Amino acid sequence: MGEYEWSRAPAEIPSNPSPLLPVHLCHITEFPSWTATSKVTQHSDTVLRHRPVCYFASPLHFFLSRLFSAFPQALSLIFRMNCEMGSSEDGDRSSSGGSSNYVLDIYPLSCYYFGSKDPLLLKDETLADRVLRMKSNYARYGLRTCVVAVILVELFKHPHLLLLQVKNSFFKLPGGRLRPGESEINGLKRKLSRKLSVNEDGDGSDWEVGECLGMWWRPDFETLLYPYLPPNVKNPKECTKLFLVKLPPSRKFIVPKNLKLLAIPLCQLHENDKTYGPIIAGVPQLLSKFSFNIIDS
Repeated sequence: MGEYEWSRAPAEIPSNPSPLLPVHLCHITEFPSWTATSKVTQHSDTVLRHRPVCYFASPLHFFLSRLFSAFPQALSLIFRMNCEMGSSEDGDRSSSGGSSNYVLDIYPLSCYYFGSKDPLLLKDETLADRVLRMKSNYARYGLRTCVVAVILVELFKHPHLLLLQVKNSFFKLPGGRLRPGESEINGLKRKLSRKLSVNEDGDGSDWEVGECLGMWWRPDFETLLYPYLPPNVKNPKECTKLFLVKLPPSRKFIVPKNLKLLAIPLCQLHENDKTYGPIIAGVPQLLSKFSFNIIDS
């Protein structure tokens, strides 16, 4: 295990031209006095550009486009709720919990520490290689199940989603594929410990995994993911489940050096699938039932 680099996120991000731009958490150039080592990561890539603004012919067109674009996400939520109610003996517990279950506490970014560790071994493969690997794993283990985490922090009085950026190109939610016979909760805790914690071999007990927000399905090896399972698909090849992960008031995030941890405002993610992909772009709609309770540091 290599040397860890610790740093605490400042209360105010320096040189940020807008409060609604994504912030690179592990490469902030100014830090408070608390550090575990004298070595501090320096990087100038602190913000990304906004998405282009889309204009509509009339307010009615704008309203209808937003309304109908949310239907697939709603189907994903309904399907997930039906699965839980059919497989759980106490499936009605969510309805008896009251409206308090839909209040989500989020803490300021300045409450958390960020550092880096040894890089992860990433697979460098083409799309054809990935398809062959998926076919081989499906023939051996069956349906591929992935679990990812939806983690929120507050910055400039606005909720931000934590994302990992791989090779300065594509974005992904923290998480990954389950091992054969592994439960969803334990598998997600293992993946979060591997990518965001110091102790990679821990049991992940310090991660609070909440409810499943939605499910995405891959009908075939070479097709895109859908936020619902098409009725004509009997043997889907992959299922990705999104879980809400609640953060404590303070925590240390330790990220591999070949990954970037970013905080992206929800308003920039919404329907921005060209940049972030359909799963991440659909997260704001999955969170629409929650009221955000921003807790002051």
